[in-house]
Amino acid sequence: MEERLALEGKGRYGALVPTFNKILAPTDFSEDSKLALSYAVTLAQKFSSEIVVVHVDQPLAPVMVSELNPGLDVSTMNRIAEEGRLLALKELDGTTARLRESGVKARGLMRVGAPFLEIINAAQSEVVDLIVMGTHGRTGLAHVLMGSVAERVVNKAPCPVLTVRHPDRKFKHPLDK
Repeated sequence: MEERLALEGKGRYGALVPTFNKILAPTDFSEDSKLALSYAVTLAQKFSSEIVVVHVDQPLAPVMVSELNPGLDVSTMNRIAEEGRLLALKELDGTTARLRESGVKARGLMRVGAPFLEIINAAQSEVVDLIVMGTHGRTGLAHVLMGSVAERVVNKAPCPVLTVRHPDRKFKHPLDK
């Protein structure tokens, strides 16, 4: 870890200040991930960093699809999944093109699988110095059963993670009515 951490010098309180050469910005194209991307852009501009924008396509398991729509056959399901991936790839390309137009070194990365695993794998394979991501995800029973993607990334990432909570997402204590 220490050999990967580039140090800029002494900070305000005498501590060494890290620099970030490569930042991973996971996106699902939601407002929450767009806000987190704006933080990544600000950091990239400050540190002259590259941003790797990663989108993870999470295919539905055939069992889930058959329960949602019993008349759907496998070939139709595969066609719909491929169309979704192509739309996501187009959105990813547009996002990275806008970043490059604004002067930020950026590129896109598309992964297929479990989002938290693919984000961690991308962070490792890209040897990033920081992950910047939104916090909003599943709630209620789905959160209890599957956990939050951001929570899992924070716990397992090979580098620091900056999580960005959208200001419209107010904390509500579970015991409050």
